[in-house]
Amino acid sequence: MAVLKFPGTNGDEDVKHVVNLYGMRGEVVWYKEFKQSEWDAVVLAGGFSYADRLRAGAIASVTSAMDQVVEAAEEGKPVLGICNGFQMLMERGLMGNGALLHNLNNRFVCKWVKVMVVDNKTPWTLDYEPGEVVDMPVAHAEGRYFSESEPNNVVFKYVENPNGSMWDVAGLHSPELKNVVGLMPHPERAAEEVLAPPGRGPGGSKVWTSLRRALKHGW
Repeated sequence: MAVLKFPGTNGDEDVKHVVNLYGMRGEVVWYKEFKQSEWDAVVLAGGFSYADRLRAGAIASVTSAMDQVVEAAEEGKPVLGICNGFQMLMERGLMGNGALLHNLNNRFVCKWVKVMVVDNKTPWTLDYEPGEVVDMPVAHAEGRYFSESEPNNVVFKYVENPNGSMWDVAGLHSPELKNVVGLMPHPERAAEEVLAPPGRGPGGSKVWTSLRRALKHGW
């Protein structure tokens, strides 16, 4: 699996660590060297690509690497955008109508929250049950989902809404391509028991077991 690295992203090594921890092969790939034909799945990691100039994810979304990501998505390969990666997918227009705006309190929010799984029919959520509530951390300033109409492609919802996101949206799949998922919480930071604070669990672990299952057996 390719973990794309853009200028300013910082979550790539964490994702690589977790992917390998769960028995898959992950490599950090510099965006200029990315060829989607060489990989079975793609993760766009979190961070601050291009220092969030213009808007978070806006510049990265128009690079040739993202053209390759679109090709991978259209071929049915699993694609995941985490935090800044979700913002890239949104800016690219892959996630339907809507936008990710500044948090309602206009502050950077960094905390653990409870998230509910809405849709387990994606390669990233196969091992969850619909309605399952899990713990994951968020760390963003521009993660508040806004749309003029309620989306029908929700994958994750906040039980503890940290940013004022409309309809408590925490993550979506592409309306046309359910293999493409984006979310603001960080499943790679919630994939090991040792990382969870007291009273919280490693709620992101099933994202990676789901992917492993999807790559091995299909979905």
